[in-house]
This record gives sequence, structure tokens and C-alpha cells, in this order.
Amino acid sequence: MIRLSQGIDGLGQPIPGSYQQSDTIYVNVMVASTAQYVTAPSGANFVLIGVGAGADVYMLMGVSSGLTVPSATATEAAGALSIPELLPGAAGGPFLRQLNGNTKIGLISTGTPVVTLAFYS
Repeated sequence: MIRLSQGIDGLGQPIPGSYQQSDTIYVNVMVASTAQYVTAPSGANFVLIGVGAGADVYMLMGVSSGLTVPSATATEAAGALSIPELLPGAAGGPFLRQLNGNTKIGLISTGTPVVTLAFYS
């Protein structure tokens, strides 16, 4: 697995959002209201997540069961998270998350988009 590094311009300045393509990429074709759980590969510290168009996709780090599509207003208090985060759709572009020691990533969708997860050390 390659290390995460940001692109640098001709003046040596970092270019935000310019990451090299990972050599460890997972793809999940979502099924509406059916949770999928991904185990991050050993040594992964970051994941770059891309979400296809057509449905809302939610993510919660550190879970391997029990994930559901939110259906009511809720507030998360400090402590162990249980409310999944809405991921930006295709127009929002891929986004980077630090795994912070989490080895499991729970995903659930309202439809059937494709989700890619590119892992970096």
C-alpha cells in the first residue's frame, strides 16, 4: 500500500486535493437499505472515499453491525458515535478521512450507487 502524499506544484507548494492513485482500492455496489461493512487493509491510515450519483450514502467508522439509514432527527452526544455521517455525492467529489485506528467502515445507502474506497498508509 502506498503512502498518502499530496501533489506539489512547480513552486514547491502543495496542491489541495491532489493525491496519487492508490494501489489498494475497494469498490462496493450498494443495495438500498442494506448495510455493507468494509475491513480496512492492514497498515491503512487514510481512506479516500468516492460516492456515485443517485442516492444518499451514510458512513460510520468502527462498526461491523447494526447500521441503519437515519429516519428521524437525532443528536449525538460525546462518546461512542452511533449516528452515521452523510457522505458527499458525486458532485462533492471524493473526500479523505483518517482512520484513527478504526479497522471497520460501515456503509448504508438509500439506493444503489457505487462507492469506492482508496486506502493509503
